[in-house]
Amino acid sequence: MTRTQLVFRNLSRNLRRTLLTGASVAASILLLAVFCAAYRYMTAPPSPQGFDLILMVVPRVSLMTPLPVRYAAVIAKLPGVAAVSPINMVDGVYGGQDTLLWVLACDPKTMLKARSDWHLPADQVAAFFNQKTALAAGRKIAQKYGWKVGDLITLRSPGYNLSLELVLRAIYSSREDETMLTMHWDYLNDALGHANKAGAFWVLPETPQDAQRLGREIDALFRNAEVETRTQSMKQFVLDLLAMLGNVQLILVGVSAAVVFAVLLIVANTMGMSIRERTGELAVLRALGFRPRQVFGMLAVESLVISLAGALAGCALAWVLLRLAAGYQMSGAMPMYIQLDAPTIVLAFGVAAGIGLASTLLPAYRAARLSIAQALRFVG
Repeated sequence: MTRTQLVFRNLSRNLRRTLLTGASVAASILLLAVFCAAYRYMTAPPSPQGFDLILMVVPRVSLMTPLPVRYAAVIAKLPGVAAVSPINMVDGVYGGQDTLLWVLACDPKTMLKARSDWHLPADQVAAFFNQKTALAAGRKIAQKYGWKVGDLITLRSPGYNLSLELVLRAIYSSREDETMLTMHWDYLNDALGHANKAGAFWVLPETPQDAQRLGREIDALFRNAEVETRTQSMKQFVLDLLAMLGNVQLILVGVSAAVVFAVLLIVANTMGMSIRERTGELAVLRALGFRPRQVFGMLAVESLVISLAGALAGCALAWVLLRLAAGYQMSGAMPMYIQLDAPTIVLAFGVAAGIGLASTLLPAYRAARLSIAQALRFVG
């Protein structure tokens, strides 16, 4: 029997203990992977294709303060501006179950310039542009509610106290987000009695080099205006929204550390018990010619197999969980797409390997260095 066969024979001799230990590691790695993926998302959220160039112009004092829509014409005259669109997030209650959907009201042409990852047939693009009551929806959300192009969709907005009669004219597909809804800002403005107030503005620079300069120039234009502005990149705007949740990052790090420490104690106790029970058997192996380092290596490999198998199961479960949660709308509006990326997986397997080795080193070293006579007399 080879040493590899011996390792797997020892793992299967008490299958219940092995499976429970592996399940403990899998549960801890599941939590660790999800927390680490969430931490990475909050420190560096992924930006959809084209979003890195978008500038977000918002009120300087409070996001609840509307901006005069006439600001758009002033911004559009600045050199280096490719497009400007007023935007508002509209809360829409849909269907008999009062499902809350969020619709982005904006200029449709600017929207499609900003979202270069959206793919639509040319006839749907034309229909979306030419009808003021047109609605564009992502493929996933259209499939969820059974919508087809041409359907009349009625949304009741409690926030704006109005009812919107929209016609689905375009269904886009994307490799990123397929859950967004967008409508014409002009239609919302008409429904509000031409209030001419925007929640914010999207500004598309002509080149990446124009972005930083435009941010300073836009804020300088409205420094002493009716409503002062703050202009920042879309990525920074998202980071600021995440920061409003509080110091969640510190909580995630603290919980992750507690999870790792707890599972280390569990695995260390289990592996220590297993090695103590087999001290006599290890002495027999020594008597048959196995060297202490070979015995130590077999015990370490046993622990690593359990830990890494648990890490594999935990990462697989974390991937499934994050896929199911994809598109969750934080604060009711901003969809989150937390991904289990390569650095997170490497960290999870590294932690699992560390747990396996740390839980085995001391008891395995003692058992391997114990004299054969003492080991044969040992009663665990």
